[in-house]
Amino acid sequence: MNQTKIGYYAELLVYPVVVSGLLLYGLDHSGFALHLRWWIAAACGAMLWTLVEYLVHRFVYHKVPVLRDLHGMHHSRPADLIGAPIWVSIISFSSFFLLLALLWDIEIAGGTTGGLIVGYVSYLLVHEAVHRWQLDEKSWMRNLRLRHLRHHHHPVPGNFGVTTGIWDRIFGTAIVPERCAQGLRNQLRRAKSS
Repeated sequence: MNQTKIGYYAELLVYPVVVSGLLLYGLDHSGFALHLRWWIAAACGAMLWTLVEYLVHRFVYHKVPVLRDLHGMHHSRPADLIGAPIWVSIISFSSFFLLLALLWDIEIAGGTTGGLIVGYVSYLLVHEAVHRWQLDEKSWMRNLRLRHLRHHHHPVPGNFGVTTGIWDRIFGTAIVPERCAQGLRNQLRRAKSS
């Protein structure tokens, strides 16, 4: 769905505050000492985000009918402010936090959810950059842009990871330039024969 600028960018304003709150909640009673397990949980949450990002993009945004249509709008008009409303991510992160709090404790839930949200904000920023920012040719973000553009324009689905391509390599969905060139050659052959 098309959003206003405020609606589209709200998560970039809200979630740093949420992570700060989770961080402050995790502070020890003695002041600024956080428990090591909070930091380990946060690191695990940030790493978990990369897998969640890949799985949601591959299996939800490209398979589930309503979301596939919304994501298809993004593919056809990548510069538009198209995305899910903020309440979707709020419900998702809140549910995840509550589940972890029930299964383990508040500290693990806060750290893991905080890490997951940091990963999500990283995804939002990278996705924004690859579609809208002017990137220098020597910028490391340019490689992310090129990988993501192959996702948008290659005839074979792939490159579902935005912040990292690790899961695409692990699951065999990476579109490398050689595979991209081969796919385009196959597409041209089919077009000529029809």
